[in-house]
Amino acid sequence: MTKRNIFKSGETVEGTVSVNRGGFGFVKVEGVPDSVFLPPPEVSGLLHGDRLRVRVKRERDGRWSGKVEQVLERAVKAFLGTLELQGTELWVRSADQRLGLSCRVVGAPGIGKKGDWVLAKLIDAARDGKPASAELLRRLDPERPVELATETAIAKYELATEFSAGALRDAHAWGTAVDPAEAARRKDLRDLPLVTIDGEDARDFDDAVFAEHVKGGFRLVVAIADVSHYVRPGTVLDAEAVARGTSVYFPDRVLPMLPTALSNHLCSLEPAVDRLCMVADLHVSAQGGLESWRFYPAVMRSAARLTYEQADAALFKGIPAARDALGAVLPALLPLVDVYRALLTARRRRGALDLDAAESEFILDAAGRVEGVEFPARNDAHKLIEECMVLANVAAARQLADAQVPALYRVHAAPDDRKLEVLGATLRVLGMDPQLPASADIRTRDLAAIAPAVKEPEDRAFVESLVVRSMAQALYQPENIGHFGLALTHYAHFTSPIRRYPDLMVHRALRVSLGLDALDRLPQGETLAALGTELSRLEKRADESDRFVGSFLKCVWLRDRVGQSFDALITTVVEFGCFVRILAVGTDGLLHLSSLTDDDYQMSRDGGQWLGKRSKRKLAPGQRLRVTVMAVRPVEGLVDLVLADPAAA
Repeated sequence: MTKRNIFKSGETVEGTVSVNRGGFGFVKVEGVPDSVFLPPPEVSGLLHGDRLRVRVKRERDGRWSGKVEQVLERAVKAFLGTLELQGTELWVRSADQRLGLSCRVVGAPGIGKKGDWVLAKLIDAARDGKPASAELLRRLDPERPVELATETAIAKYELATEFSAGALRDAHAWGTAVDPAEAARRKDLRDLPLVTIDGEDARDFDDAVFAEHVKGGFRLVVAIADVSHYVRPGTVLDAEAVARGTSVYFPDRVLPMLPTALSNHLCSLEPAVDRLCMVADLHVSAQGGLESWRFYPAVMRSAARLTYEQADAALFKGIPAARDALGAVLPALLPLVDVYRALLTARRRRGALDLDAAESEFILDAAGRVEGVEFPARNDAHKLIEECMVLANVAAARQLADAQVPALYRVHAAPDDRKLEVLGATLRVLGMDPQLPASADIRTRDLAAIAPAVKEPEDRAFVESLVVRSMAQALYQPENIGHFGLALTHYAHFTSPIRRYPDLMVHRALRVSLGLDALDRLPQGETLAALGTELSRLEKRADESDRFVGSFLKCVWLRDRVGQSFDALITTVVEFGCFVRILAVGTDGLLHLSSLTDDDYQMSRDGGQWLGKRSKRKLAPGQRLRVTVMAVRPVEGLVDLVLADPAAA
């Protein structure tokens, strides 16, 4: 949709509705800062997240209101609910109160009984005086929150869990070992000590690395699983892979893009077995610059499967026992440390963003209950692999651009003026004055310099989050506009074809650039652009499903601690209070204005903070508080908070 700034009274617009528990709603239109208010009569029959066409008008108070003309797309096709009896009939009520769904159960009712938690599929919405109806999919155990959250996310976001017989047949047709004839046609790297470095639980090994010192710098070899050899255009397997777009990772399982016969075995770069790969053979200067590159298909044999912890202990910390465990492969790995330091220097020189916020991981017991939430820091081995992959992705993009082969680039636009204004205003509330240029003149290094300027180290993570919120969404598209966040002019995803379909497409395009395949085998023009749009949507869907499960489980952990107090940080000021990040679990709760009873709080003129009328206390982004959890609703991801010590606000 074209970016816009304001509405015109009487025009018809399209947007997504957010339904409030009070019975009213707001429609958000892409590119417009103001939302459209829907009064209760207009919200009747709508579901939270529905996409609508509404006619807008300007009210006397200056706000916009809307009249629903058409429901374009229902957001809810399946939902989590509880079973009730109405007379002799079984009904299911949505656990998410924003949906306001109460549906008569149709079809076979034997899945559950009164009081059970179930997944239900919406058959018909309520209309013309007739109640909504739903079909039961499965019963769930509320005492197993990981399963409850994951199954709800799978249904909510319509994620595929099974492969068709045709796709499985395509995958298994390649057998369990590399074809010797195909290996003989490729460059033989089986004696090169390539290694994989991944997480402890990883099973799909996309990439392996090797480095050596050469005149003027380094040779860096990045070998990537050659999925394109096994997943061919026009096959059932390919159709199902593109429909998934990406693998989806949950705390208790993975929904792979490809059947496990390929993703975990024949494509995966497992140690001590032959594997087909596509290689980026890179010459890197001593200063970390990409001097030259070659791409070629090869056969390899991984010399070792290392975890990040093992690699960090041996290569960066130099722990003798960790080095001894690597044995004869250790000397071949040491040049990777020098390559990493050169690449890190180059990254800082070009002013790329260096955001290092830890991601949450859940500690689960044997029954699938949440025992705790951790935020493990990324070590230097993580960053080593990241920098090697970034450079390989740059080389792939430049190879395709030089060869003028149509492909999907991974692009990231500069922030727009509105987001930069919001960022600047929030930073000024924090006492900073970044003097940010306008969008047309902003450089990555302007944003990269913000967090390091924060005096208090514990506040830097929050400031980094503000910078992230100001950024545009990274996308896949044929037009190369560069990657703002990485400060790169050329970037394409090449290094994870087992789990990302755009990478598989880049591999196919690289084969064309090398003269190994014909150009007419690639999607081009509008077809390629449409694929980029759809794959960007599927990536966003996977991210949203991951966030849903993460928020659900964090709320479950907090639900068992209602009445307890936690350290927190104000993240956003809104017209009805503040959103506050609970630091122990990394999730936000609402500190509602009505709960602030210690003073009469007024919003500042710029809308950036709440000011106590008598005490002159300030509630502003970045301020640390002690809050008490009062109520939690995991399905909606809602946490209600009050100040634990109002006097210390």
